[in-house]
Amino acid sequence: MPDKSIPDIMHAVVSIHPEASVEEAVQKMSSQGEDAIFINKMEEYIGIFTKTDLIKLLEKNINPADILVSAVMSKPIFSIDVSASVRDAREMMIEKRLRHYAVSKNGKIVGFLCLMDMD
Repeated sequence: MPDKSIPDIMHAVVSIHPEASVEEAVQKMSSQGEDAIFINKMEEYIGIFTKTDLIKLLEKNINPADILVSAVMSKPIFSIDVSASVRDAREMMIEKRLRHYAVSKNGKIVGFLCLMDMD
């Protein structure tokens, strides 16, 4: 993917408040067609919840309606600058074993990357 830049492949940020249930987060992810949702508290992203996190909950027989997304979100959020290369982003994601990675510009999260979009 040498001719693509991070802005070419990044997804828009979808977010939800930390007091939302996992069920609400999954519904919002589904309606937006995304595999991940950022947890937003007072204009700051404090974590991320992904389909992988949902699978882990279901494997434990936890009802998504009964648990807050903030209780199961992943943190900290790892990010890469929007000006970085796609290759560098892919290498960082593989190194950290993450399928989703935030994209930042001037210290603010402006989007996110999915590893599967980089193949």
